[in-house]
Amino acid sequence: MTLKKIKIINVFVFFALSFLWHFIYDWFPSVFTAIFFPVNESIWEHMKIIFGVIIFGSLISLILMHKFKIKHNNFYVEIITKAILGVLFYLLIFIPLYKIFGENMFIAITLMLITYIFVEFIGYKILVLDELNIKVLPIVLIILSYILFALLTFYPRHNFLFFDEVNLSYGIPNNKQ
Repeated sequence: MTLKKIKIINVFVFFALSFLWHFIYDWFPSVFTAIFFPVNESIWEHMKIIFGVIIFGSLISLILMHKFKIKHNNFYVEIITKAILGVLFYLLIFIPLYKIFGENMFIAITLMLITYIFVEFIGYKILVLDELNIKVLPIVLIILSYILFALLTFYPRHNFLFFDEVNLSYGIPNNKQ
């Protein structure tokens, strides 16, 4: 097993996990799951899928890298960089397409796959760099990101990013609180 093979496997693992991630809050509604999983069909809540899947899926790849004794550097930098870049990359492409075509599941899912390919390419490049010796900052950034997700889940902004077109509402649907 090589690092490149793990990165290719990650794309498919991330993609499969995304479908699972989408429904966790529906199956187990709670304050805890509301922080980590999407609570509605808004664009913003779906960024939790990309962010969370990349974080969780990267932990799986870390286990594989250790199991197969694959040399790698900068895992903590890689994981936060991929998660943040994944959300930004997706939004920068999706929002113009959304404004032109409206909600389109094929576009959303295809772009998610492209996003995972993009972040795994970036992740590979980071893992083969010389050791950056940065470990605490990425962990702090992950925690701060989830604090932001929590705040914007429970106190969503009232704009199109946070609007759930299915329930015609913002934030957690009334029947789940």
